[in-house]
Amino acid sequence: MTQQKNTRRPNGSGSEWRDDNGVWHAKKSAGVNPRTGRRRWIEAQAQTKTAARQKLQTKLDKLQREGDLPLADVPTLDVWIDRWLNTIAPNVKPRTLETYRSDCNTIRSVIGGMRLDRITPATIDGMCAKLAKEHRSKTVHNHYLRLKQVLDAAVRERLIPSNPALAATPPRYESQATQILEPGQPAQAAQAALDPARRKYSHLADTDDDREMWSLMWNIMFETGMREAERFAILPEELAAVDGVHGIQIMWELQRFRSDTEVPNWLRARHYEGCFWLVEPKSKQGNRFVPVSNQTWLGLWALVGRRQCKHGQLIFTREGHPLNNTVERRRWKRTLEDAGLPYVTIRSARHFFSTHLAEAGAPEDARKAMMGHAKISTTAGYTHWSAASLAALADKARQAVGESA
Repeated sequence: MTQQKNTRRPNGSGSEWRDDNGVWHAKKSAGVNPRTGRRRWIEAQAQTKTAARQKLQTKLDKLQREGDLPLADVPTLDVWIDRWLNTIAPNVKPRTLETYRSDCNTIRSVIGGMRLDRITPATIDGMCAKLAKEHRSKTVHNHYLRLKQVLDAAVRERLIPSNPALAATPPRYESQATQILEPGQPAQAAQAALDPARRKYSHLADTDDDREMWSLMWNIMFETGMREAERFAILPEELAAVDGVHGIQIMWELQRFRSDTEVPNWLRARHYEGCFWLVEPKSKQGNRFVPVSNQTWLGLWALVGRRQCKHGQLIFTREGHPLNNTVERRRWKRTLEDAGLPYVTIRSARHFFSTHLAEAGAPEDARKAMMGHAKISTTAGYTHWSAASLAALADKARQAVGESA
């Protein structure tokens, strides 16, 4: 007597069949649809049974990565990262999400294939050691913090009992001091931008109007300490006079998003052109009034007049289009060369402004307000006391206790 083979598929494995046209179907339950309360089925079709199974599994993997399907088991870090990014996307700013995604892609390139419950402190130490061979120490530290954040979310979801990053050794890094220009040198840079040295080969090809714009930009950098994105986003309506004081009422930042970026509806933002968006400042403190000199005030209005800028149009543009940091860095490097000045970063202008605000005796709350910071400790990081300023303060202290200077 021949025993009949049981071909019944186990519960939960779904079903497979071939229709009258020879097409194979693979179907599996994906739990209950939260919108309808009914069982949800995922189906795939292909010419062969194997191909149909593969397509079905691909669909299921995609739903798990996107967070639309419960996890059947402890996932790999690669799958969990996608799920985490998809979960936080509606609640963070687009540029922040891009930073997170970039960090996570670096992390997954080293340990992405490991299951979450098999990642140990030693695994994380090894990852950081490997990344340190190709990246700066500060960057490696940022990747460590991002992995810690990702694993914290896995602990909250009870996928792992504890976060192994807490027992790992945080990568050490030393912040390099920011070099700033000496007093009077920013004016030399602004002048050099008006009359750049002739070069045998130059692809920049700026017009007289462009050169005046860059000279004005350098003045604004050092006079206001504005962030790059804030300077690029200046509109005619932001030029304001408050109690007879001329200045810039910062309302926007210019940011460039990926073409597939979904801007959350809670973010105050408006599309400008292409991939460029005007977005609310980095923080509530970023929306502020910054005074400018009469020379800069007149220069801004002259630029508005020459370019016939209307309400809502950017003042600083090149060939009618928004500026970007690559274009600005090239002009800045050339300006420093023409002025015979040492190389400093564009961001150092913000440090310059903060430093000289402090040396001028500005109160902490005023410094914080003009820099757009929530905490004075942040402002302090942008302030670099000169030896002469410290000596003058020390002299006053010695006089207060009756010592000779």
